[in-house]
Amino acid sequence: METDVSSNIELWAEIFCVVGHGDYIQWKRVSEDVVPINITCVEDTPKTIFQVTAYNRHVEKIFDIKIVQPGTILCPATDCFVHWRDLPNNSEWGLNFTTALDAKRFRDCCSVSAHCITERLDSKFNKYL
Repeated sequence: METDVSSNIELWAEIFCVVGHGDYIQWKRVSEDVVPINITCVEDTPKTIFQVTAYNRHVEKIFDIKIVQPGTILCPATDCFVHWRDLPNNSEWGLNFTTALDAKRFRDCCSVSAHCITERLDSKFNKYL
């Protein structure tokens, strides 16, 4: 069952990915500016899978990844910057949110347990509206 979380919350962030290997690794900006981040739960049994997408101002898809829970560790580097490893695609992503609250909303949303996700999403995010 697909549950669209983006209708409950609106998150804005800059998108980054890690480039390089060995001793030379750096964050590379994927988005030119802050963009809306869309989160959709595309599967909730046996694992929870979140599809995270973003479009630029020309309505071109610039970000389309899946976060699988359990299994993905979301790491808050700062109050506003969250990053994680995308092991199936051998990459690492980072989102620099416009507010600490948006970063927390993202972590809370994409860390939801696979069980009872559809019942918990509405009540979890209504308090932020």
